[in-house]
Amino acid sequence: FRKSAVAEAITNNDYFGEIAQMGDSVKIIKEPEITVKAYARGTTITPQDLDDEDFNLTIDKANYFAFKVDDIEEAHSHVNFQALASDRAAYRLADQFDQDVLGYMCGFKQSALHGVADTANTTVNGSKAISTAGSNELLAEMQVDANDFGGSADNGIGIQPR
Repeated sequence: FRKSAVAEAITNNDYFGEIAQMGDSVKIIKEPEITVKAYARGTTITPQDLDDEDFNLTIDKANYFAFKVDDIEEAHSHVNFQALASDRAAYRLADQFDQDVLGYMCGFKQSALHGVADTANTTVNGSKAISTAGSNELLAEMQVDANDFGGSADNGIGIQPR
């Protein structure tokens, strides 16, 4: 059994631009904030103007996998060893993506697998969507902290290695 990846389901991967190499940047459109108002019969409904904020994200991280299946493994295996390894590699990439994204959302610079995973992120990688965002690019209301998970006060919780 494997745990499910979650970061892809909760992040916006709609962007404008082409990623060909490290250092490239893409433009990401920020989701607009919508205000829900109480409706009273007979009142005039006033539509809300939407903010169309965007920011540039510089690509500064990349992961890869590489493996080989030798003749002995191929000859003595009753399963498709290459397909099995490829499936596992895809899972590990998704797992690393989860750690990087969720660690970032908690305010950490590195994933849990890094030697100093609890280092706070203080560098903006690209441009901020909103000028009032903190030095880690996140607004206070966007930051995930221990209280979001029933934890105690702190500005973030560490993501433990799996």
